[in-house]
Order: sequence, then C-alpha cells, then structure tokens
Amino acid sequence: MPSKRKSVFVSYAHKVRKWADDLETYLAPWIRDGRLDLWDDSRIARGENWMEAIKAALEEAIVAVPLVTKDFMASDFIAKHELPSLLKRATERRIRLAWVAVGHSAVDQTGLWGFQAVNDPSRPLNSLTGSEREKTMTDIAKSIADAVTMGTLAGGLQIIDETTEPLEAALERRPEKADRRFGVQARYHPQTDTISFTGATQTIAATDLLKLPDDDREFIADLEDSMTRNYKRWKVVRTGLGDAGGALDSEVEDQLKRIGKLMCRDLNSILDFLRKMHKAELEDHYGRYRYICDQLQSA
Repeated sequence: MPSKRKSVFVSYAHKVRKWADDLETYLAPWIRDGRLDLWDDSRIARGENWMEAIKAALEEAIVAVPLVTKDFMASDFIAKHELPSLLKRATERRIRLAWVAVGHSAVDQTGLWGFQAVNDPSRPLNSLTGSEREKTMTDIAKSIADAVTMGTLAGGLQIIDETTEPLEAALERRPEKADRRFGVQARYHPQTDTISFTGATQTIAATDLLKLPDDDREFIADLEDSMTRNYKRWKVVRTGLGDAGGALDSEVEDQLKRIGKLMCRDLNSILDFLRKMHKAELEDHYGRYRYICDQLQSA
C-alpha cells in the first residue's frame, strides 16, 4: 500500500484510461523522488476484493483526483460508490478533492461542482491543442504535488499540537493532562490549500511553498512520515504506562525520552520551514515547543 500521507487517489472511467496514464506521466518527477504515490484501480491485484481495496486506498489518500468525462458521469459504480465517498471525505476536510475536467459533461449536476476544478471546465483537456494540453497537464501536476506537500506539512504541524502536552508531561515526569490546549492550533483547509492557526493571524498557502527549495519540499514528506512513525511508537509506550497506573519508572522514562528526542529532531526541522517561508509570527508562537525540546535534549 502507498504511504499514508502521500497517496493520490485517481478516479476515472475505464473507457478513458489514457488520461490516468497521462497524469502519471506528468507526475513522474514527484513519484520518482518519493514525494507522492499515485493510486488507481490498476493497483488492485488479481483476486483481491475490489471494494475493500478501493476503500483502503481512500483511507490512505491525502488528495483525490477524479478525471471527469461523460463516461465518468455515466458510470454507475462511480456514482454509487466512489463519488459519494469522495464528496463526504472532502466535506469533512479529510481529503483534498482536485477534480480535472477531461471532457465536457454534466458535472454541474453533481456535488463535484461545489468544489473547484484544477483546470478550466469550460476548456476541458480533450478540447485543447497539443501544446495547450501539455501546458495545462503540467500545471495540474504541479497543483496536485503542491496539495500533497501542503497536506504533509499540515500533518506535521498537527502532530506538534498533539505532542506538546505529552512531551512536557514526560519532561516533568507527571501524567498527561487531558484535553489541554495551547495558544496555537494548526487547522488544514484542503480545498483552498491553506493552513490557518487559532491564536495567530498568519496563514500558510500553497504559494508560500514557492519560497522553499525543491529539496526542502521533498524533505517535508520524509519528515512527516518519520514523525508519524515515532508518534505511533510514543502512543504505544504511553498507553502501556497508563495501564500501569501512570508510574514513570526509569526504563519507561528513558524510552519516552528517546522517542521524544526523535520527534523533536523532526518537528524542529518542520518549524525551520516556517522561518524559510517568512512566517515569523508562527515561529514565535511555537517557541514553547522549541523550549520543551531543548529541555528534553539536555535532560
């Protein structure tokens, strides 16, 4: 299965498989360096349960790309199964819905019309000349890649929100305080490719990514994966600690500190991107987290 935070789910009618292949070609630079993983139903193994495979892929996707044509609109399977799930997840802000107008269709009669297409629906791909189509496909690929990067950056910032209290509790050798909140909370808005923050006026938009070198944008995806793995390890240890009555014995304490230091290493790198994007207000707001990590490193 693709990596959870970098997967792009492609929905299309089989009669126009060509467009899914073309999209994969234009996304090849991002796929090759591991910044995203493209999933479509050609990835389903022979004998595998189709419905379960599609459901699992949707759960893992951070961006969904419906390739809309008249055949897409005519598909009963898409209308009854894929599209309702995509729209529900997009409404719940669990996925970025980036639909592509491949051909003219009655898309305005569906819920997709309430979400912005990544190209001009009045000039679908199959109506463009060769060079126009290449330019539009290149722009679509960049938009999808930026949406994936925004989603992974948001994931990293949300892990900061979730781990501030646990790390501080481990540092102070005390049980965690339930539902404790700090001044800044990251909130991802997939359909506008923005991240807003409670307690701060600055936001992060897809255009801010242009201030980062390509290597940094690739590094964001790697960091989010590393943070997710370490946070899962952290929760396993903390769960076991809770079952033991909350006592912080030396072995558990050392284990938490080791994992905490790994998380701090990655999360401090994520915060460094705020400086590179000239988000000084946000960097100041996350000063508390840096302080906790500094104390943890020296403990």
